[in-house]
Amino acid sequence: MLRTTLPSLLFVLVPCVGLAQQVELRSADEFISVEGEITGFNGVMLSVQTSVGQVSVPASEVICYGAACLDAIANPAFGLTAASFDGVEASEPPVVAEVASDDFVISFDASPQNMIYSRIAGGFIVAGGDASASLDDQGQLFLQNDAGNQTATISLAQAGDASELRVRTVPLRGTATAAFSGPVGWATATQLTHQQVALDAFAVIAAPNVGVDTVSVSQLAGIYAGDLTNWSQLGGADLTILPLQLPQDAALRNDKIAFIMEPEDKSIAANVLTLADETALALSVDQLPGSISVVSLAGAANSETLSVSGSCEVAVPPTPFYIASGDYPLIRPTMVIYDRAPNTALPTALFDFAASDTAQQLLVADGLSAVGGVVQDSAEKNARLSTVLNGSFEAVERPVAAQMFQTLFEAARLSPTLTGGPASAAEGALNRAMMQDLADMLRTPESANRELIFAGFATSDSGPEEAISASEQAAADVLSAFAEFAPDVVEAGNLTLSSYGFGGVSPATCYEGQVPGPTHTRVEAWLR
Repeated sequence: MLRTTLPSLLFVLVPCVGLAQQVELRSADEFISVEGEITGFNGVMLSVQTSVGQVSVPASEVICYGAACLDAIANPAFGLTAASFDGVEASEPPVVAEVASDDFVISFDASPQNMIYSRIAGGFIVAGGDASASLDDQGQLFLQNDAGNQTATISLAQAGDASELRVRTVPLRGTATAAFSGPVGWATATQLTHQQVALDAFAVIAAPNVGVDTVSVSQLAGIYAGDLTNWSQLGGADLTILPLQLPQDAALRNDKIAFIMEPEDKSIAANVLTLADETALALSVDQLPGSISVVSLAGAANSETLSVSGSCEVAVPPTPFYIASGDYPLIRPTMVIYDRAPNTALPTALFDFAASDTAQQLLVADGLSAVGGVVQDSAEKNARLSTVLNGSFEAVERPVAAQMFQTLFEAARLSPTLTGGPASAAEGALNRAMMQDLADMLRTPESANRELIFAGFATSDSGPEEAISASEQAAADVLSAFAEFAPDVVEAGNLTLSSYGFGGVSPATCYEGQVPGPTHTRVEAWLR
């Protein structure tokens, strides 16, 4: 802003079209602000006709804004001319940035989700960061970012209240509309509809005498629908299958229907035995021959759990690594779902915090699984790579198999595992949380000056050559997404980023994404 250098005058002027036009006179510290028509000037004081009468202000202490400033002061009655203001630049009043705000009401499909939210909110208040936060005795969360001129309020829904944020478990099986065309979309999105806040898993427990140690998701649905009635149908003992379940109002039972039964287009049979709680289920499975039940991971307690497979028959146990990586097919993500897009980045920052190690440790104390990054046991990694040496591959796959072994043999697999192609809103939320996990894992001094490898895997209806090509592209896309998501981590750790595509040579598990299509891809993170 340029001000005049005339004696006793302090003005920024804009050419005018008439004396009767309104102007604004504002002091440099904005303590004085007068709007009206200039009616007189005695060399010291300016007279202004305002809506409340005539006001006089010292000309040396104010700046004149408005199209009439120049003509008003250059009026012959004041003894000045337009030439007196040669070189004075035009200016508009300074723009005062509006405060962006959000006002959300949050609701929960089940009471444990209220606890999850409380832990996240409390941790966010303590952790601080770019935003400050406070919580009142009514459970109302206040968020503020002074640098971004943003505020947000999140209130707890009461009985009968409508809500714009809803916390619930979200199934990842089946098909869904693509919300993102690729990884950069969900990694860098600011207008999100889903964000993951916690991750749990189902556990499948069975009596010791059933004769099987694995079961597929499809077989589970068949057992509870009454289609499979004897363990010999699953390769086990000649023993009647006795499925057990929780009452109809149990959140876990409703999740089982949504996660296991509905994708198979099946319903629970009427003669399935119902017990009161998970404790009763676990005790009964240990005592009743042929019994089986689906419980939460915490509810499995000391019971023997079965490994579970998807359609590709690769059975995966419910270990912390396989749950965190999403290789275990019966994971139960809890997400916050937005009914409308936020105006600020504050809600997004709050629920991104949920994926941090700090937030996850708070949830672990309440019996939930830790979603934070996990390094795979080296024996498990080596067992997988050994299958590459002994595998039977088509000619186009053999050099890829050799490259996979050579590239990953001295590397460690990290749990974050990401969708490489189109993703639904729920998949995007899971991926974003995993990318946050990956960034957190790489902030440690031990990760500095190493190579971060994005290893792509794919299935394709068009054969192995197309699968290899799709996996290469998926890995490259995830690499680009991470470089945009966490450039500070890459730079601070002096990380080298590389990507490889291994087609369907040795996927850790089967993968059918939510978005239908002839090709599905997964990208693993490895550190060498």
